[in-house]
Amino acid sequence: MSAVKRLSFVLAAVLLFSFAAPLTVCADGGYVDVGPGRWSKGSVDYVSEKGLMNGVGEGRFDPTGPMTRAMVVTVLWRIAGEPDAGACTFSDVPSGAWYSAAVAWAESTGVVTGVGGGKFAPSGKITREQLATILYRYCGFKKLDVSEKGDVSVFSDRDRIDSWATEAVRWAVGIGLIRGVTAKTVDPLGSATREQVAAILERFDKTEFVNLVDLFTPVVETIADYTQGMLDETLAYRESHPDTDLFSWRYGMLLMGLAEAGRWDYVKKYVDRWMEYGDECEPCDCGLAGYAIIGLYEETGDEKYLPVIEDMKKMMEEWPTGEGGVVLYGREDYPDVYVDGTGMATPFIARYAGTFGDETMTAIARAQVTGYIKYGVNRVNQRAYHGYQNRGVFAGEDGWGRGTGWLMHAIGNVMCYCPDEETVGIAEKFIGKTMGYRLPDGMFPWSLSEPEGASDTSATGMIMWSVMKAKENGKFGNVSFDEITRTAKATLKDVRENGAVYGSSGESGGWGAYNSDEYGNYNTTFDANNGWGQGGTLCFLSSYLDYLKND
Repeated sequence: MSAVKRLSFVLAAVLLFSFAAPLTVCADGGYVDVGPGRWSKGSVDYVSEKGLMNGVGEGRFDPTGPMTRAMVVTVLWRIAGEPDAGACTFSDVPSGAWYSAAVAWAESTGVVTGVGGGKFAPSGKITREQLATILYRYCGFKKLDVSEKGDVSVFSDRDRIDSWATEAVRWAVGIGLIRGVTAKTVDPLGSATREQVAAILERFDKTEFVNLVDLFTPVVETIADYTQGMLDETLAYRESHPDTDLFSWRYGMLLMGLAEAGRWDYVKKYVDRWMEYGDECEPCDCGLAGYAIIGLYEETGDEKYLPVIEDMKKMMEEWPTGEGGVVLYGREDYPDVYVDGTGMATPFIARYAGTFGDETMTAIARAQVTGYIKYGVNRVNQRAYHGYQNRGVFAGEDGWGRGTGWLMHAIGNVMCYCPDEETVGIAEKFIGKTMGYRLPDGMFPWSLSEPEGASDTSATGMIMWSVMKAKENGKFGNVSFDEITRTAKATLKDVRENGAVYGSSGESGGWGAYNSDEYGNYNTTFDANNGWGQGGTLCFLSSYLDYLKND
């Protein structure tokens, strides 16, 4: 039975004990105070026939009578199975009241936050915006999709909507739960009358909500399956091509995606094969694979991975840096700072710092964020350049989508594993500006300077995975979960049934800027060079799904 259908039957029980007077109706089956010409008659008839609401006696429904906050919360508590949430902290909710357990649960889950001053106001008339907010938060608690939003600008009293209720009211308007008391007013602070509740419940009962866990679980599984196939082909290719770098960043992105998806058996298989070959690796590329190896060590407790991790740590400590202490992309071939290198190296550096409590690595990790933002970001529009040389010489355009994703790799992981007040402040400003460059559907374009350009799964996946990492330890909250959900849903258009992720655009020069002989076609079957869209999307959606299941 769906959450909406369960609501119907439980709500009936709650309202029956609240209005226990004998039911008397008119001869035609209606109520004497809800005549054929009343706007709510259809809804009142619906909730009565469904057993959702009862009359108040003597053939009356009392359409303009109030609903209380305690009644609504008790409905949702019973839907959840009447869980014991312990004591309630609201000073006006006495122990043992018929609604006290429900309010305690609603408070503990975030479904309600009170009216201020440590009070809940259980007998208070519930306002329309409060009702919308409670239903909205409940749906979010149940992991139902609440990302659709409506336009409240059509209402002349939109400015009366409290800031804490804005998203909920937009959602309620967007899915048609609230249609306004007139064509131009939504009356957010008005008490929700019984007939208004009847209308909202009818619409709510008829709405088919999407369960986000059910939607994204098979998607993540198929993407992970396809990714394993890509890396299996890489391992097979390595058998006859010993110069293949199994920890190249292209493969590291795929491996990191599988780590985020919890495919530890496969991560172990791939890393163990690399160790058997005895292949060397060096920054910055190994930072992505190194991130997965630390996770593998944490997952298995196998100390055979510690020497590998320590070797990587030593290389990172000794790697030359440019302005701001940011790692150079290379020693001889690329003696400059590139955003690619920053985003490849930092996931390992930051995770090592957080996992092992290493102060030296913590300082290096934070420098990747503060240094690059200071020396490699356009100060006017807060868009990252592809790279920079010492003395303030920039390289490439500002706002390459995937380049932004690389910098976000550094930001998200530092904010997750080793944040401090200064770094968080600098990073939040950059993230906030970056989120403003999204396309209408929530995706990011291949170039942030091209708002009408093609969307890019690589830029989107890398940026949004980093947002999830920033939120992981509660260090960043300015990007709402609804915004994340909207983007996650938008990526689905580029995921094929077999798990292949398309829609990864080219370098900042446009499609095809990379030599096809070196980097391959982005969308060919089992093209192991396509680490960007495939690995980035898997990282993002895996972290998003984990958040859904565990938050």
